[in-house]
Amino acid sequence: MRKIGILEILVILAILITSGALIYKFLKSNSENDNYEFDGDQMYKCAWISEKILNKNFPLYAYVEGKWSSSKEEFNDTVLITGAHGGTLYAIYKNQPITIGGEMAYKEDIAAKKIILKPLGNSIITYSLNPINGNSFEEINKKIKDSEKPYKHNNLTILDTYIGGSLAVDSKTFTPSEQQNIKNNLHLDLNNRNNKLSINFVENGLFLTGKLDVDTLNMLDNLIKPHNIITSQITVYLIVNETINNIPKNITTYHNNSMIIPLK
Repeated sequence: MRKIGILEILVILAILITSGALIYKFLKSNSENDNYEFDGDQMYKCAWISEKILNKNFPLYAYVEGKWSSSKEEFNDTVLITGAHGGTLYAIYKNQPITIGGEMAYKEDIAAKKIILKPLGNSIITYSLNPINGNSFEEINKKIKDSEKPYKHNNLTILDTYIGGSLAVDSKTFTPSEQQNIKNNLHLDLNNRNNKLSINFVENGLFLTGKLDVDTLNMLDNLIKPHNIITSQITVYLIVNETINNIPKNITTYHNNSMIIPLK
């Protein structure tokens, strides 16, 4: 058998060291992706990941370290991400729209040196409900909450619930200032690229169309004072803490058009 020369041994060692470094880099990269942590020079990647999360309908928050572009004051706080495009994140902070760019950003409101994305939940369970009728938003909310019972019986941790569809509301004819007050309370005038709720005022009532957090419904009774509400067929989105592997397989049999959307 031919002996391996010293040069061949060095070549083999070099290959092993290079392979090990590549594997380490790959594992480290995957670990960073799992934590959704980005430096200010990774804004395009951060925006791309953010867009993927938002497109799956997960609420997305982010902890941002950086500074205000105009005043240069430090910024270290959590924001609600509403959209992403190119190397820019669009967010809501203290009920105001802001934009977030990289560390050298000057057009965006915040120049970020570090961003940690924090999506809410690990899975979304969606299902359809037939049109619901009620005399108040509270009654509509209760009927939606009743549909969650089978999932709670499976000990799923429901973090948030929102619906998609249309609500026709019989109430009164609202004056311009009353219309604006309702819009303000629903935050419809924020520069929200992913604003998926619209309102159409008509004589003796209004239409709400799009996506709406069910916790918002109870607030609307005092604001709109309805006397009759009917919905379209609605889609319910249950944001749960469990990963898809920890959700019972038969969970999609409880309601029509049910499916599970995993975060990863």
